[in-house]
Amino acid sequence: MTDKLQKEGLPRHSVAGKVYALRKYNNVSQAVLAEFLGMKESSISQIENGEAEYNENQLKAIKKCFNIVGLPLTEKECVTFRDRLYYLRDLVRDKKMDEAKAIQKEMANIDKLKPCDFEMVMLCKMIEVQLFIAEGNYASAEDKLNILQDDFDMMSNENLFHNFYNKGALCVYQNCHKEGLDFFLKAYDLMDDNKVFIPRDDGWLHYYIAICYSYIEIPHYAISFFQKARQIHPDNRITNFILNTDHGIAINYIKMNRLKHAEKLLNKCLLTAESVSGGIHIGVTLFCFGYMHKKAKNWKTAIEYFDKALEHFKEDNVNYYSSMNHKIQCIIHDRAFAKAGKLLEQAKNRCKGHDVWEVCFEALGHYLKISSSMTSHGNGKSIEYIENIAIPHFIKMHDYLLAVDYYSLLEQHYKKLKSTMKSLTMSKAKLNIYTRCYVNLGEEIES
Repeated sequence: MTDKLQKEGLPRHSVAGKVYALRKYNNVSQAVLAEFLGMKESSISQIENGEAEYNENQLKAIKKCFNIVGLPLTEKECVTFRDRLYYLRDLVRDKKMDEAKAIQKEMANIDKLKPCDFEMVMLCKMIEVQLFIAEGNYASAEDKLNILQDDFDMMSNENLFHNFYNKGALCVYQNCHKEGLDFFLKAYDLMDDNKVFIPRDDGWLHYYIAICYSYIEIPHYAISFFQKARQIHPDNRITNFILNTDHGIAINYIKMNRLKHAEKLLNKCLLTAESVSGGIHIGVTLFCFGYMHKKAKNWKTAIEYFDKALEHFKEDNVNYYSSMNHKIQCIIHDRAFAKAGKLLEQAKNRCKGHDVWEVCFEALGHYLKISSSMTSHGNGKSIEYIENIAIPHFIKMHDYLLAVDYYSLLEQHYKKLKSTMKSLTMSKAKLNIYTRCYVNLGEEIES
C-alpha cells in the first residue's frame, strides 16, 4: 500500500493518502466512493493524484462511509485526538476510572483506522493497556501486549516507549521488579537519546525506575531517580506525587543508614500530609518513622510508630500487612514473646489467601520460636522452613534486607550450637547480599 501511495504521488499521512488506503483496504472503487459522496469519479481521481483536496463536508461523508466517525483524518484532528489519548493516560494515573472508561468507549472502533494510520491505532491500544493495568486486569493487559508484539517491527519510537513502559508496569504490579526495571530502562534509553518526545512527561517513568531500584536494593540509584521524578512532575498533581517520592527517598536513606537525612525528610512529609488531610500519606510517613527506628534498633519507639501507622491503613492491604510484619518483628526483638505470639495468630488469620503474606507470617512464627527458645535444640523444623522456604521467598521477592534479618537469626542459632561452618555460611550469605545491595555505584546522592 505504501509503494502504491508513493507511486501515486500521495504522502502516506495526507488526508488523500489515508482515504486512498481506506478505500483500497475496504475494496471500495473510485466509482462507488464518488457515488456515495455525490461526486464525479474523475474528481476522486484528481484528489488521489494530488490535484485537488476533499472539503469538510466530503470528509464527514467519508467518515460515515468507512464507519470512522469521531476518529481523526486531518492533521488538526490527529493532534487533538493524540492530546485526548494522553489526557486518557492522565486520568488513568489519577485513578479517575469512570471518566477514563467513557473516553475509552469513544475509541471503540479505532481498528478501522489501521489501514491508514497504524501509529495512532497503536498509540490508542498502548494507552488502553495502561487502563487495564490500573484496573488490576493484568491478564487482559498481557494479552493485549502479546497481540501488539506482532507489529513490533513497525512501531514508532513513541509506541516503542509505551510498549516498554507498559511491560515494565505490568512486571512491577506482578512483583517482578528486576524484569520491570529492564523494560523501564529500555523506555528511558529512548527518551535519554532524544529518540522520542512524550508530551507532558510527568516523571512517572523515573518514579517507576526508582521503585524498581528500591525493591532490588540498589538505594543509590533509587534515590537519584526519585529525585529526578520529583523535579519534573507538574504542579497540578504535585502533593501526592511529591509525598510518594519523598517516602521513597526516605526509605532508601534508611537502607543506607543515613538516618538523620531520613528523619529530616520525614518530618517535612508529616507536615505536608497533615496539611492536606492525607490519611494514607500520614500512615505511610508514620510507617517510615517506624522503619527508621527499627533500623536503629529502637524497638519500643518503632512499635509505637507502627501502631500509629496501622490506624491509617485498612485491613487486608499491603500497607497493613507490612506494618504488622515489622511491628511483630520489633516486639520479638523487644522479647515480648507472648504478645508477639498473639498478634502473629491474628495476622495469620487475616492474611489467609494472600500467598506472599502467608509465607511472611509463617516465617515470622518460626523466627519467634527460635528467638524465644531457651535452648538451641528442638528447632529443626523452624530452621528447615527458614532456610528452604522463607529466605528463598524473600530473595525472589527482592526483599533482601528481610533475608538478611533471617540469616542473622540463623547465624546466631548456629553460634549457640557451636556449628562454626554453618555460622560462617550464614555470615557469608549476608555479606553477599550487602555486597549486592550497597556496591559503590560511583554516584553521589544529594543531601
